[in-house]
Amino acid sequence: MLVFIMTISTDSFAVDLRFAAELINFNYEETDISGNTLNQEAGFIPGITIAAAYPYQRINNTVELSVFDGQVDYTGRTQVGQSHETTTDTSIYRLQYKLSWFPLSTKNALYGKIYWQQWDRDIQPANGVLGLFERYQWWTIEAGVQFPFIKNEAQNFLIELGMLTTFNSTILIDLSDVGFGDPTLDLGNDIGFSGELKYEFRQARNSSLQFGVQLKSWGFGRSNSKTLSNGNTTITITEPDSTTIQTTISACYIHHF
Repeated sequence: MLVFIMTISTDSFAVDLRFAAELINFNYEETDISGNTLNQEAGFIPGITIAAAYPYQRINNTVELSVFDGQVDYTGRTQVGQSHETTTDTSIYRLQYKLSWFPLSTKNALYGKIYWQQWDRDIQPANGVLGLFERYQWWTIEAGVQFPFIKNEAQNFLIELGMLTTFNSTILIDLSDVGFGDPTLDLGNDIGFSGELKYEFRQARNSSLQFGVQLKSWGFGRSNSKTLSNGNTTITITEPDSTTIQTTISACYIHHF
C-alpha cells in the first residue's frame, strides 16, 4: 500500500491530516528451489491509515501509520506432500516516512520512502493438521517519480511509479507447541515495484476527498537454516523463497490546516 498526501493549498505553511479506509487484495506464494509452488494465500484484508503531512517550500514530509486485519484462504501441502486447505488470520502493521521533492522547473515530483512492516501470519489448524504462527518483520526503502495528468487548485489526478528493496528481514516461527521453541530466521532481501493512480478533488475550503488504486509487488529470498531439537527429535527448518502481490483500493478524507 502506497500513501501520498497532495497539498493543494499554495500557502507556505500547512499541515494535512489524512484518514483512509483501505482494502488489500492479498496474494502470497512460497516456492521451492525449482520454482514449484509450496503454498499460496489469497483474500481481501480491510484496514485503516492515519497520516500527517507537512509541506515546506517544495518538499513534503509525510508520516503515516497503517493497520490491516482479516482472514485469507490458505492452499498448500503438508510435510508429507498431502494437499491441505485452511484459513490464515492475517494482521499487517506499517509505519512509514516519505519525503517528496517538487523541482521548480516541472510539475513532476521525486520521492523517497522508508518503512517498517510486521506481518502476523496465523495459519489455522484444520483436518487434523496443526496450525502455525509466524511473524515477519522487515524494512523497505522505496524511490520513485510522480507524473500528474491534472494538477490545479480544484483537483489532482496522477500516477506514481517506484522501485523498492527489502532489508533486515526476519521471520519468527512459533514451534513451542511441539517443543522446538520460537526460532528466528533471516530472510533474503529482494527488489520490487509499486505503481498507483490517485484522484483528489477539493470538497470544501479546508478539505478534500481522495480515491486511489495501487499495485505493489516484492519478494523475500530463501532464509538461512537452523537445526533444532526438542530432546527427542532433531529437525532443520528453512523459510523458502516467496513473492507478495498486493492490490489496494483506498478512499480517504484529507483536512487542510
